[in-house]
Amino acid sequence: MEISRIYIWICFIFCMALAAGGVLVMFRHREYRQYAAFRYIQYYLILMYTFGFYAMWSQVWFRVVFFTSDSYGTLAPVVDFLVTISTPFLIAAKLMLVLWAISLLENKRNAFFYPAGISVVLLPILLYWFYNSSQGQPIVYQLYVMLVWVVVAFISSLLLFSSIKYFDRPSKFVLVALVVVIGAIHVPVFLNIVVQPAYELIFIFLFFLSHTALGVYFGYRAQLPPVQEEVPVEAASTGLATFEVFVERYGITAREAEVVREICRGKANKEIADELFVTVQTVKDHTHRIYQKTNVKSRTQLASLLREFEN
Repeated sequence: MEISRIYIWICFIFCMALAAGGVLVMFRHREYRQYAAFRYIQYYLILMYTFGFYAMWSQVWFRVVFFTSDSYGTLAPVVDFLVTISTPFLIAAKLMLVLWAISLLENKRNAFFYPAGISVVLLPILLYWFYNSSQGQPIVYQLYVMLVWVVVAFISSLLLFSSIKYFDRPSKFVLVALVVVIGAIHVPVFLNIVVQPAYELIFIFLFFLSHTALGVYFGYRAQLPPVQEEVPVEAASTGLATFEVFVERYGITAREAEVVREICRGKANKEIADELFVTVQTVKDHTHRIYQKTNVKSRTQLASLLREFEN
């Protein structure tokens, strides 16, 4: 089973570029590390890239480059051992992804209402896994895929049915879709397709591409609040708090801050929607989240609260 080494090198270089791009995006916005969601997604990408090179690319180089077809049969356990000892990177990465999803929730108590529903969704997959477990693929690979699917199902349902921070409704759906894609690319593992060298390279490339896409989308689409320097105690005690302090204290996103300004100027929802180039429903969603964060019930109370800060 021969594959031209040029294709391997091309795929490897592209994977290196994707990993470097994902990490650079995170470090480019390192000022946002004060937000838990940003830190968790950064840790997740680094751990998954490490797992990808350590567990996946090691198999390719061991099998195709360093070993002959005759010797690989006896040295295959070495490759399996490399996959096994890379497991801590995978487990730590999935833990970071779960913490990332939970940190995005407006109400973290919702995190405990979904495991039952996820179990129902995963039941057919579990049955198929047990049926297929003795038909080719090593059990360690299937356990790996099951871990990925369980985490993806948990996170996607959690984000889909919960109100989350930093993303409006359309952006949230794209975010969930990217999470689902990360799990979906592992389907060929159950079909014994990835054991074919050409498909194996495609699988590895999609693995790196999907994770980089998630990191880049979060880095550029998340409406994280502006990073503010800590306000001196003297300034706060003398009433010098500003609109930025108001935004920071209540966790108002950049888009929500724009809505707050327009509300305090007395504009109606339709006027705000036209000003910000969004739909009226989006303005209503932002307003609802602003009310929840600031614990007010009307525009009048919101304007009054903001005046307290500006005074």
